Amino acid sequence: MTMNYTDILPGFSGINRGVSNFDETVGEFVEGQNFATNKIGVLKKAGDYQIKGSQIAASQDVLGGIDFYRSSGSHDHLVAVNGATNAGIYKYTTSWASQSQALTKDYPVRFAYSPALDTLFAVNYADATRSFNGTAWSTSTNVTNAPKARYIIAFGERIYLLNCDVSGTAYPSRAYRSSLVDTGSITWDVVNDWVVFDDVIKGVGRNGENMFVGCENSSWIFTKADERYQVSATGCVSHESICDYGTWTFRAARDGIYAFDGGSDTKISLPIQEYWDAIPEASLSKIQAKVLGHHLYIYIGDITLEGRSLSNVLFDYNILQNNYNRMSLADEVKNLHSYVTSSGQRLFFGNDDGEIFQLFSSGSQNTAEFTSFVETRWFFGSGPQYQDDYYALWGHGEKLSGLSVFYKVDDSGWQPVGQLNGSTDFVKFHARGYRIKFLLQETSKNNLYELHRLLLEWQPSYKIEEDKQT
Repeated sequence: MTMNYTDILPGFSGINRGVSNFDETVGEFVEGQNFATNKIGVLKKAGDYQIKGSQIAASQDVLGGIDFYRSSGSHDHLVAVNGATNAGIYKYTTSWASQSQALTKDYPVRFAYSPALDTLFAVNYADATRSFNGTAWSTSTNVTNAPKARYIIAFGERIYLLNCDVSGTAYPSRAYRSSLVDTGSITWDVVNDWVVFDDVIKGVGRNGENMFVGCENSSWIFTKADERYQVSATGCVSHESICDYGTWTFRAARDGIYAFDGGSDTKISLPIQEYWDAIPEASLSKIQAKVLGHHLYIYIGDITLEGRSLSNVLFDYNILQNNYNRMSLADEVKNLHSYVTSSGQRLFFGNDDGEIFQLFSSGSQNTAEFTSFVETRWFFGSGPQYQDDYYALWGHGEKLSGLSVFYKVDDSGWQPVGQLNGSTDFVKFHARGYRIKFLLQETSKNNLYELHRLLLEWQPSYKIEEDKQT
């Protein structure tokens, strides 16, 4: 009896739910959880994290975070956290220490750093804009007469405050700006020095040498020469989703993730569009995104897809490989930010329980085990009109341990067949049908294994009939 051996996943290239089972690219799979493709063709278990310091405020949201990179070369890690009556700002030394800033509860806190002034600025729209020189906070130094604002950015030797409140009057489409920082201090002229963007401003970031402004129904570029251009009729839903990579600026819009390269605006979320369309309306403004290395991480929260509840969904978009993987975290992400540790730049997030975590820093989710799985696409053997016989699945990887294998034939349910262990292993079974797919799943901690290849052992049905006739 002659067997066929077919690579059903000869290397992995990420999730793609936007194509037919008959039209997929090699290595794509229909669903997966807690994997990353740091190497081409390799799935590595990911989604791990550990707490930094101790809990700051139980049952309270983390409202913001930043790496305060000083002119001396040092880094201060600051976060804003809700409290029972007020929100506060905390700085990490050997533990999280309060900065004694009694801010209005529940308002997101956004930060910006001016290298020329070596000063950090903070806004939350409800309270006076404030500055921090590394030692003391002030609502007057460099911020006298500055409006309250939802968003802030340091750009072109000025500080810009966007979507503002000036003496109790809201100006959601304006960006107010400081005087030039080259004098060693700045002033604010709220009567004369502002720019309008003809739309409600929802966030701000950078695009190369320019400022990128995302609005409700449009996106804009503002240059250092004070030139203002609308570059897209697609808007932005979350300030925290705007981030840049080289000449690219990424943002979350109502209908997906967009990348602007300084000239054209491109939607890049088609492979995960089914997930995106499942985001509740209330969650759009809470989307978080951050670039680390060559990866764009996008947090969208809880969704329900095809009857399956997916919790705390974090997408990993590999910019160089142009593929997506999905992670599921045990904690809700309220703020996503980066910080330079002694090991280099790392990704951190704050949750809804007053805790700060470092992502990809251990083999567990804050000491707890977590589940990874991958679901392949359908394999049609000799073709969709033939019933074939399937006998074994071979797995190749590194540190495979307790990787349970299930298969599904035609419209049947999942059938368990055994586990893969070691660098090369296989499970044997016998199934007959027009099509077959597999689910590989494991739950563990401290086992960030790699999956390299899946090989199916099968026999075409027409071959059996030929053997009988001879």
